[in-house]
Amino acid sequence: MVGGCGEDISQPDPSQEPLQLSSVSHFDPRTAGVIHGRVIWHGDIPVISPLLVRANPIGGDALAKRQVQPNPNAPILHSPERGVGNAVVFLRGVDAAAARPWSLTPVRVEQRGLQFHIVQEYLDSPYGFVRRGDAIEMVSRDSYFHALHVTGASFFTLMFPDPDRPLTRPLKENGVVELTSAAGYYWMRAYLFVDDHPYYARTDKEGRFALEQVPPGRYEVVCWMPNWQEARHERDPESGLITRLFFRPPVTLVQKVELGKHESKEVRFNPSMRDFQR
Repeated sequence: MVGGCGEDISQPDPSQEPLQLSSVSHFDPRTAGVIHGRVIWHGDIPVISPLLVRANPIGGDALAKRQVQPNPNAPILHSPERGVGNAVVFLRGVDAAAARPWSLTPVRVEQRGLQFHIVQEYLDSPYGFVRRGDAIEMVSRDSYFHALHVTGASFFTLMFPDPDRPLTRPLKENGVVELTSAAGYYWMRAYLFVDDHPYYARTDKEGRFALEQVPPGRYEVVCWMPNWQEARHERDPESGLITRLFFRPPVTLVQKVELGKHESKEVRFNPSMRDFQR
């Protein structure tokens, strides 16, 4: 299945140019500080079942056999201290003109092994951070047919009938972009965060993070985690097999911080099962 009924399936316009952002910066490294901390799971550890994918005789080679796929939104918990790995922590309330210059490398979205791989800064994770107006590169590494569907702050669908033939697309709106499959691989999921400032971080396996070179000011520190619990799904009317899976809204935990000159502030987040059941 490629796309849903009535969906706008668009291709990149070669004439589209990346958004031209102001190069004027008022960042002063002499006054900047750091916000760091940890994300530690509180309470009962969730038991998250994998996704059982039934064979689809008309779904091509990728779906020819019954298979089990991991829940893409399951949190990574490190024992014994219960550190939450691969959570996203970022700042709200940043004056982009006062922020440190963007230094993160461009994002490449690889569809490989019937999973999304966001490759950035020599890391391979479900998340990527994109400066507003910059282009992302998307490519299939599989022999299977892929169709990448983008929703959230941007909306489009791109076809990848052949491997190793990349496409690019600029992301022009701030916000969270969700990546899913429009080819029936409903378990595939990844997320991009588009913004004008670079104060985004992934936690390490022990739940630690650091946002460095932050100018003095008042901010909201946000811990963002996707929800692994199903909200609903769609089925193919002919085969009755699941073709799209929708999860409950992500969890965002927020703390306010006032950072002075040269200060180092510590922030801790303690997500729990209750946060994901609201």
